[in-house]
Amino acid sequence: MKTGFQFIPENRPLMYLPASRFFWQAPIAPNTSLYNYPLELWSTIPESELIVKLCVFIPIIVFGLLGNGILLEVIFSNRTLRTPSHLLIANLVVTDFLTLLVCPIFFMTHDFFQNYLLGPVGCKLEGFIEGGLLVTSVLGMCVISYDRLSAVVLSSGTRLKGRGTVAAIVFCWIMGFSIAMPLSLYRHFKIRYWKDLAEMYCYEDRSVLATYWEFLLVMLVWVPLGVMLVAYTLIIVKLDRYERNALRRQHPMVVRYKSRVAKTLYIVLLAFIVVRVPFTIMVFIYYNIEPVEHYQFSENFVFIWWLAKVSFIFLNAAVNPLIYGLTNKTFKKALRGSKILQCLCRLPPEEVS
Repeated sequence: MKTGFQFIPENRPLMYLPASRFFWQAPIAPNTSLYNYPLELWSTIPESELIVKLCVFIPIIVFGLLGNGILLEVIFSNRTLRTPSHLLIANLVVTDFLTLLVCPIFFMTHDFFQNYLLGPVGCKLEGFIEGGLLVTSVLGMCVISYDRLSAVVLSSGTRLKGRGTVAAIVFCWIMGFSIAMPLSLYRHFKIRYWKDLAEMYCYEDRSVLATYWEFLLVMLVWVPLGVMLVAYTLIIVKLDRYERNALRRQHPMVVRYKSRVAKTLYIVLLAFIVVRVPFTIMVFIYYNIEPVEHYQFSENFVFIWWLAKVSFIFLNAAVNPLIYGLTNKTFKKALRGSKILQCLCRLPPEEVS
């Protein structure tokens, strides 16, 4: 399998250069202009591999853009949805929509071609934009969890209102891209000349980013997961107390609400396990292999790595509308007025409760 990722030779004979191209490394190589390029020369990945990857990739992107686009249309076309809680969801939707709109350009160019075609600007912006949008998205999830916690468990004075909501949204964006800044500072575009090829690549400073990736994965996976677990657990505990009182009064409304909250928690946890944990494992494996330059990665490992990246970046952004939109009763009612959705499918009649 061909892939845009590759090892770069450091101070070792060219014969030890691994055949499986996987990660960019900082070049401290001999005078390569005296040698032919030691690996197979190719322009793009094979057509069969390209078709398989596009068949996986394109449906996720189209589905995600439509889902997030429909939610944006519903929010901004209904004044009743312009509440602080719904604006927080709108912020998450905007983040995911931009992820699905902008990041595929970086991802496909990086993965489908042997040479890195985006140049020095693309090398600096690729990780910065992808990382910034991902961190902004998970911070948005944390704020949504706090908003739901304050609505049920905390006092009314702790709820986010007009200015507080705007401040929280601005904070998410500033903090998200600030955390992603090392992905721009410690990535560099290089051109290395061989006898038969001008090799262009973008490499990461592994000595710095190995530690940074551990921090970034904590921010992208374990922090939001912990926040959501704590928030939804406290909500369920509080509703459990209400439930006992409600059952004594024969009032089923609180019981139904508790069931919906529990269902949302299970969906959030399942989504996190499916779309985030595989990528976390793959990064952990790579950065804990010693010595990495002598390790041969199989084609299956490289393809699983590719799937993990697609899941982590794009599938997550595509399923968020389902989690935070369709589990919200107000959104589900408002979706019936969506012109985009009406063009795409015929909605069933609304259930009368």
